[in-house]
Amino acid sequence: MDLILHTFIHAAAGASTAYLFGRAFTDSIGRRSLLLLFGAIAGLAPDFTKFFGDLFFHSVFLIPLIGWIMAYFFSKFQKEFPFSRMWLTFMISAGTHLLIDYIGNGVALFYPLIEHEYEFSVIDRDDPFVLFPMLLSVMIGLWFRKGRYLVLAGVLTSIVYIGTLTYSKISLEHSLEERYKQDHMESLLTYPDPSGRQWRFMLRTESAAVFGRASLLGNRIEVDNESSFSNLRAEKAEADASSVTVSGTMTLSRNDMYTIMRKPYYIDIELVNGTYSEDWSPGPFMGPNWSGEFHLVLRDDIGNELNRVALNDFYTDPLLFNSTFDLSFDDYNGDGNPDFTIGQYGTSNGNYYKLFTLTGSNEFKELDAGGRDGMFISADDSMYSTHLKKIGDSSFQTDYYDNSTGQHVKSTYTWAGERFVKQ
Repeated sequence: MDLILHTFIHAAAGASTAYLFGRAFTDSIGRRSLLLLFGAIAGLAPDFTKFFGDLFFHSVFLIPLIGWIMAYFFSKFQKEFPFSRMWLTFMISAGTHLLIDYIGNGVALFYPLIEHEYEFSVIDRDDPFVLFPMLLSVMIGLWFRKGRYLVLAGVLTSIVYIGTLTYSKISLEHSLEERYKQDHMESLLTYPDPSGRQWRFMLRTESAAVFGRASLLGNRIEVDNESSFSNLRAEKAEADASSVTVSGTMTLSRNDMYTIMRKPYYIDIELVNGTYSEDWSPGPFMGPNWSGEFHLVLRDDIGNELNRVALNDFYTDPLLFNSTFDLSFDDYNGDGNPDFTIGQYGTSNGNYYKLFTLTGSNEFKELDAGGRDGMFISADDSMYSTHLKKIGDSSFQTDYYDNSTGQHVKSTYTWAGERFVKQ
């Protein structure tokens, strides 16, 4: 349902913009219908190439091309419209798509030169307070020849709503920066709660990860969870009087790949330098603990080493495992190669998982999904490697439990040629 509403927001934004800029030439309901239709298509156009696994149209560099294509086909039906004006109109309609994604779930604005996804999340992807004023504007514009000011009022209503949320978000981030100034905050993410009634935030300091919520006005901040997991892993990584120094390799995960690849291969995770210790006090690391330098190794069935990478190079925090485990494999991006997750403790509600693949040339690579820390997931199968729920040949869904709302939060990731894009 949220995808349908999200699609309607893009269509309504494109159609409303087209009406405002091209309304002077729409003296009949037929012309208005055609203009609104092409504006809606322009508003949806940046997503068209995503169906083929690419972000080609999802970039500011391609907006002029989208506008030109739409103006060209529109001119085949309505030759009275100045081509240059319609080109500009449909460029703006297509541009609203990137703007909505930027303030919603993020967008790779400068793809393919820069694949980084930019975002300033102030609305949910299916926010009805953005959709309904613009949708009403489209309906008014279709049936009333002199409805321009009513359409403008509907668009301005959405703009004022977004502007108010933007001010609230900036105020909240300023308050959090002041609150954690002495803790040397390293990163901060604020985003609208799916319920639409409050903000959610996640921040990282030198010593802790903090999860919480705030009122829409930003004047009431509540911390739900403050976990110093970085310190815990760092402390565990340091040899102390009760730990045993590991001088040889220890295998924490050994995985027979024959049934998956039809090759006599094994993928191992080895501790090559570090410590082993035991901690039987209640907590997330209760029991045996292995910490230090870990390698991801590919071998054949007679022990020949085919590839080796330092697993720590993919992480910013020290690695720690407190059990042996099996890797869970699947093909998540449809390229025929085995993909797998490796997790680290996050909070009592879930863990952070990074996604890796073994390429056809027997190389280990990280698949970009979830950013620097990885995807936060409430896994019920394994803390250290979970199976992701596939919803297509090149997409999957994650889930985590938000104990502040008592609800599960789901996210969809779709392969876009070089990375997974969070929908």
